[in-house]
Amino acid sequence: MKLFDYETYSDYGKEYFLQILTSRKFALLDVSIQWDDYGSDDFFPMLIANIGSKCLFGFTFRWGRFEISAELIDSAPRDLRWYRENYDE
Repeated sequence: MKLFDYETYSDYGKEYFLQILTSRKFALLDVSIQWDDYGSDDFFPMLIANIGSKCLFGFTFRWGRFEISAELIDSAPRDLRWYRENYDE
């Protein structure tokens, strides 16, 4: 178990990932921030809040090219190894 883990990834934009108190099957906090090259044309921002079986609480906020999502007590966190193995610079 790691205290925190982070990674950046570039694919049609820039993505930043941060996980706090994480292992392969659990993360206390799983945050993703991204800035896309091709954004949405929607005038109003989008906010999605979820409470479910995957995490205790989570939200996603998107407006234009910017998106932030976070999950608290996540039982299926992102596998940051995939981003490290498939990172092409």
